[in-house]
Amino acid sequence: MKGKRHILVVVGLIFFIVAPSFSFVLTPSMKRVPDDLHKTVIYEGDFGMFNTSTMQMDFIDVEIHRELTAMEETDGVLLIREDISILNTRTGEPIPDLADTNIWAIDPFTSKNVRGYGDTERVGQYIFPIGVEKKQYVVWNSDMDDVYRQGYVDVEDATGTAYYRGEETVEGVTCYKYSGSQEEICIGPGIEGTPPGTQMFYEGEQSAWVDPETGVIVDYDKHIRQYLQFPDLNRMPADLDTTARLSGTISMFNLSNAASDDPYDRWNARVQQHVWVDEASSDEMYMVGSETVARDTEGDLLPADFQAYSVDGVDPATMRYDRHFSNKSGRLTFPIGIEPRDYELWNSDIGAASTARYMGRDNLGGLLVYRYLVSVEDHPRGIMEIPGMSDRHIDLSYTGDTVYYVEPATGSIVNVEKTGTVNAAFPDLHTIPENIQSSLEMDGELWILGEGATDIRMVREVTATDFHYHEGRKVVIMRDNTTVYDTETGNVVDMASGSEVHGVYADTAEEAPDYGDMYRQGIFTFPPGVEKRTYQMWNTEISTTSPVRFIREEDHEGIHTYLYETEETRQVYDPTEGIEQEVQYTTTTRYW
Repeated sequence: MKGKRHILVVVGLIFFIVAPSFSFVLTPSMKRVPDDLHKTVIYEGDFGMFNTSTMQMDFIDVEIHRELTAMEETDGVLLIREDISILNTRTGEPIPDLADTNIWAIDPFTSKNVRGYGDTERVGQYIFPIGVEKKQYVVWNSDMDDVYRQGYVDVEDATGTAYYRGEETVEGVTCYKYSGSQEEICIGPGIEGTPPGTQMFYEGEQSAWVDPETGVIVDYDKHIRQYLQFPDLNRMPADLDTTARLSGTISMFNLSNAASDDPYDRWNARVQQHVWVDEASSDEMYMVGSETVARDTEGDLLPADFQAYSVDGVDPATMRYDRHFSNKSGRLTFPIGIEPRDYELWNSDIGAASTARYMGRDNLGGLLVYRYLVSVEDHPRGIMEIPGMSDRHIDLSYTGDTVYYVEPATGSIVNVEKTGTVNAAFPDLHTIPENIQSSLEMDGELWILGEGATDIRMVREVTATDFHYHEGRKVVIMRDNTTVYDTETGNVVDMASGSEVHGVYADTAEEAPDYGDMYRQGIFTFPPGVEKRTYQMWNTEISTTSPVRFIREEDHEGIHTYLYETEETRQVYDPTEGIEQEVQYTTTTRYW
């Protein structure tokens, strides 16, 4: 239960004493509640109501008339109508607001409630049974009828346990005494005019002195209280419009520079976070806008990853996000009037709520502040797609610490210290991308039968056009266009130029036999993660494979490379029109 400032008693003590006439509803000879029951039971007591003008309880003497009438009996279930009226003892006038009517459905032999017949699905005892025992009984509390029907309490809260307390003599009758209590049961929202979030609570104690033979209640004592529990009235202002500014250094991995010695982009950043109430049409929820803008010191916007904008539903009292109007969890920020304890705050670095742990008090420029720490280690932050690699991605995780210095009365964040990194776990990148585009230029000599040697420049352009899967292996379809120019004239040498379509296994660079424009074997090109060994590479000049041997490691034009070489002389058939005969093929080709 919260402190006194949040509680207002609205219904005070109600003390009832059962009149003697109630003792004769049943007699020892009866074995059941009669089906012609018609009795009026009279209670006397005090009724207290809180007076908001005097801030005191006003008590009046009251007389409660409880008229019980058996209606009908069906399938062993007796229906009893209970009409309750309350009179002001001094004036004799009824109090209409407190009148009530109930329809009970009971087993007439055990006095237990039977579900499915009365006006409420009651359980437990209606009254004590004939031949009461020295044990505890579960008894339905009729005070809970309305709130049970409305769904504010469950069966457990709507029933109480009557505990056997021993024997006592009342008005010359030896009785069994039973008593029980119920505490802090929420019975629904506060009365009209109270702030949103106000709740009504019920608690009380009851004692009954029961004739052990008949189960008749000889004397009865009831003491109940209903009170309001207010929410924390510290709320977000409906006209909130605030801006916070941070400065520091930001580094971001640049995938396009992954092969360089320093693949990071760095900025001296200025980050501005603007928070405002976009709509406050409901007392229970505000639509709150939040915008983060990150720029460098020149005023240029940083990449989109550092910008953010959202409008979310927020409880203005607790600062919690509303799950129906936001995909965020936890709180937007610290609530007004914070306590020295932990809070769950939305953490945009990980897209989830994080615990802001209370670390103690500090002093900033003479201002008392509470210090909170949000510490995150290797929290999954999503994935980064890799262009051209639809079958794999980069897993991202966040590690970092954020320290908040918060003024406790207002919940305002006075200062923030933040360090953090987004870590990337790369998959195996030894594969040919689905979007590969590359070109290669080579200078050399071309020997043509009957024409001798010609200086040439060869331009080879390779472009991926599609991809498929073959028995679980990805095959990239690539068009290989080769154009050979006569160096002296600049003319295209048609005989040596052409276009081919290759199907290539992405992870090994091997020719996929069933996907190109002809059957091929060997490797199309050197695979990612090339090894120091001999490969069989498809040779388009002779339409078969040629051995490509590893020679050595060497630096070539400033790049550390593996040198491979094909050096061979062989007899091959040349199907070129006009030649169409066996010819000698000689080549020395080097690859860095």
